[in-house]
Amino acid sequence: MKRKFQKAISVILAAAIMLTGSVFAFASDGEAADNIGIIAVTNIVNGLLNAVFKGFGALFPKDFETVEEYYSKENNDFYEGMKVFLDEPAENAKWHLGFGKASMVPENLKDGSKEYYTGGYFTQKINGVYDDQGANAVAMHDNSGRGTVVTVAVDGIGVCSEDVRAIRCEAERKLKESGVTSDIVAININSTHCHTVIDTQGFGLAPLIKTVFRNLFSFLPFIERTRSIDPEFHELMIDGASDAVVGAYLGMEAGELYYFETAGIGRSERNNNYLDDEYDYIFNKRYDMEGYQHVIACFKFVPDNTSSAPTVLANFGGHPTTIDRATKLLSADFPNFIEEKLNAAGMNFAFIQGAQSPISVNKGGVRTQEILDEIDAQIAENPAVQDYADAKKLGYEFARLILDAEKNAKPVAPLLNVRMAEVTIPLEYGLMELGAVSGLLGMTVVRDKASPSRFSIISEVGYLEIGTDTVMLTVPGELVPQLVYGNVVDKTQSYLGTDWELDYTSDIVGEGKTVLVMGLCNDAIGYIVPDNDYAPFIADSLWNTDLGEKLFGKAHRHYEEMLSTGSKAGSTVIGALNSIVKQYN
Repeated sequence: MKRKFQKAISVILAAAIMLTGSVFAFASDGEAADNIGIIAVTNIVNGLLNAVFKGFGALFPKDFETVEEYYSKENNDFYEGMKVFLDEPAENAKWHLGFGKASMVPENLKDGSKEYYTGGYFTQKINGVYDDQGANAVAMHDNSGRGTVVTVAVDGIGVCSEDVRAIRCEAERKLKESGVTSDIVAININSTHCHTVIDTQGFGLAPLIKTVFRNLFSFLPFIERTRSIDPEFHELMIDGASDAVVGAYLGMEAGELYYFETAGIGRSERNNNYLDDEYDYIFNKRYDMEGYQHVIACFKFVPDNTSSAPTVLANFGGHPTTIDRATKLLSADFPNFIEEKLNAAGMNFAFIQGAQSPISVNKGGVRTQEILDEIDAQIAENPAVQDYADAKKLGYEFARLILDAEKNAKPVAPLLNVRMAEVTIPLEYGLMELGAVSGLLGMTVVRDKASPSRFSIISEVGYLEIGTDTVMLTVPGELVPQLVYGNVVDKTQSYLGTDWELDYTSDIVGEGKTVLVMGLCNDAIGYIVPDNDYAPFIADSLWNTDLGEKLFGKAHRHYEEMLSTGSKAGSTVIGALNSIVKQYN
């Protein structure tokens, strides 16, 4: 399909070249990239596509409140975090942590009586279950009386803000119904970004098309605007995730918290990155440069009650896409198999997805013989395991690295500071804008005169201090990690031939603190790429053709822009994040 599309684009490309009459050239080392021709041609083609998006989007009812109206009212489903930050642990400081877990797998999928679309593959369906799709929650506080923070890991490609807020609301309702007065100051919902589980956003092609046409007529009093996510699963997701929150909150108990990191997993001889690392398990598929987290960062809580199970949270950025998309059985990919091994070791587990926009896993990279032998033995007993062998190898290997690294664990001072902020992100014409204004994806949309499309979305960023040495940042999409850690492409390599202008967030945090990222947190706004290297998504098809390569050589890929809110997502999100960080550093 893509090749046919590219051939059609070539005709438009040829015409555009004739129209522009520009000289096309890439810069040599040390000079600014000269992409005037590329930009001109791309913009012409993109302008035609935008006209289509604009025309189609204009058909939908636009009964959204304005951005001013949104911020003028109280929003009970958004948590600001703690009103007071402490520089050191309180007098009676003590870690308290609880773990909650719930499955979100429908019974009619378990018995094969109903098929469900998987996440992000549009046409792929599953009709059975291999492992589980669920929500793992951790609630914690430092006994300072300033409130409890809950983190939820949901197996799925992403959870949009409308559903995040529904989960929060339902969790609070259940706690109140059980007679508990909540002191929760933040509920952060992170998506693991697994694809071979039930679609958590609504990207199934048939229901998406059906819902698009239904929503066109939602101006009629007897037709309500609906989502394209499966309604049966949607209800189960809200119920299951809120149950996990409640279980974690009610299960909190006193104990000690520890932090440790595994051996480096980002070695790549191909890209010449982190060659001092021990393992070649993750790599940056968009940029051949450093600037991403290359260890598995872990927190381990050990309860004072020795009969209670410890809990491990593991954070790193990497796409869980090791299973063939054509699988017919639900699987939560390698995070599930990390959990399997940690559970076998007597621990609860939650996988916290990081800054993983262009970060892929090397699914054929595991060389640990004991793990290869274990998987071979499972395949010999059950040949169906072969379809999930790569996910098992990575999951088991990551679990081995976590368990091996425990010996390096250091106590974390009982100090928890959390601050969250809402951010207005402009929508530019494209697939995400159309999905937002049509009501399909569950984003919080407002009318905004300052936005190119006259619409923006309201999302969230956050800043957490866990102890005195570790910071975790929350971002609402798939973040290019260099935006936080540094080394964004400069003017000699970027699409626009300009530099990234904002401070790197890790530099603001300062030396001596470990900076982690919780990606796809509290929303799913798509890819967040640097403004200076943002191209209309059509550039990926235009310049990844034989003609494009002959004219311009091999340019950076621009696939990510197809599922992005627009060219200002990077600066808007990082600008809001930096603003919070500067207040407390």
